Amino acid sequence: MLKEVRKKYYCYLWIAPFFIIFIIFVLYPMLNGFFMSLTKWNGYDPTPTFVGLANYIKLAKDSYFWETLVNTLVIWVLIVPIRVFLALVLAAIINTPKLKGGNIYSFFFLLPNITAIVVVAIVFRILFTTNGGMINVFLGSIFGINPISWLDSATWSKVSIAIMNIWRTTGYFVIIMLAGLQEIPRNLYEAAQIDGATKIKIFFKITLPLMSNIIFFSVVISTIWIFQNIGDSMVLTNGGPQYSSTPLILYIYRNAFEYSKIGYSAAMTMILFVILLIGGYFITKQQRKQTEQ
Repeated sequence: MLKEVRKKYYCYLWIAPFFIIFIIFVLYPMLNGFFMSLTKWNGYDPTPTFVGLANYIKLAKDSYFWETLVNTLVIWVLIVPIRVFLALVLAAIINTPKLKGGNIYSFFFLLPNITAIVVVAIVFRILFTTNGGMINVFLGSIFGINPISWLDSATWSKVSIAIMNIWRTTGYFVIIMLAGLQEIPRNLYEAAQIDGATKIKIFFKITLPLMSNIIFFSVVISTIWIFQNIGDSMVLTNGGPQYSSTPLILYIYRNAFEYSKIGYSAAMTMILFVILLIGGYFITKQQRKQTEQ
């Protein structure tokens, strides 16, 4: 009996650090954030003023909140599908047995991801310059397209953010996809080739089904990154023109640290948490259905 008690004691002792860290750095901030969303506080007064659901009611009428939420969703649509598809294609190319020096290619793909975002943004601001920018010069000389206001247009500003983000972060997902592809047994491809299957058929019948979990992981991580990404829009377009390229997370940041509306920004954070929670639930549910099939 004492031995069983001691075993249980040691089990609790080993898992205690996880729960301690979880309570301090996850559970407490979440509960405190929810409490702050029910208050009005500028960050300087000694104590916040409890206002109940006033922040949420104000949030429902805030046109800028809904605009920045739509901006975030549009940026998600522009980035995630292209990034996941591009990462899978590039990983498949690197994984080709005939291609030598795959590790070198992996390094170069990962290099933009470890480059400081400010440096990347400065380079892309030069590339996206309306008059004389390299992208407009290329489009004009090759296709005869008039100069595009990449950073000064309500439509193209989101596209410019998407292009920079895809270039900067796709390499990380290439490495993840490559690791998944290398786990697929080669004999499956050899058997399919013997049966006369084309490369396209092999890709859709073997590669995609066996890579579904990796693709699902990449979509989830990409979604989290998009909803947490504040640097791209802040450094490249500063959220402009107007609020056309301001994502929700940047609007939350500005309300908290520029407008001193801590309680109001906490309410937006809670809404963002609920959106990610619901989105994660439906994505996971869809993934389970595909796995069961």
